[in-house]
Amino acid sequence: MTELEKQLATALERLSAQSARERQRDAEQIEALQLQAEQTAALQQQVEQQAGDNATLRRQLERLDGQMTGLAQDYETLAATLRGFLT
Repeated sequence: MTELEKQLATALERLSAQSARERQRDAEQIEALQLQAEQTAALQQQVEQQAGDNATLRRQLERLDGQMTGLAQDYETLAATLRGFLT
């Protein structure tokens, strides 16, 4: 094997090793990105669930507020009736 052939073989081995390292690094980056995508999807699902829960709680609060308003009016009526009996 001539010196030039040896140099070429060495250069090819280095390039091959570098290419393998880069492929490994790329595979690790892809795996990390896939994990991030899965985590993002899970968080998005949680956000959507939380939004639904918030809407349900908001409706319940509005309904409770309406009941409290009605109850307050009933107490006002009761108090006025009782005042009428006492006077």
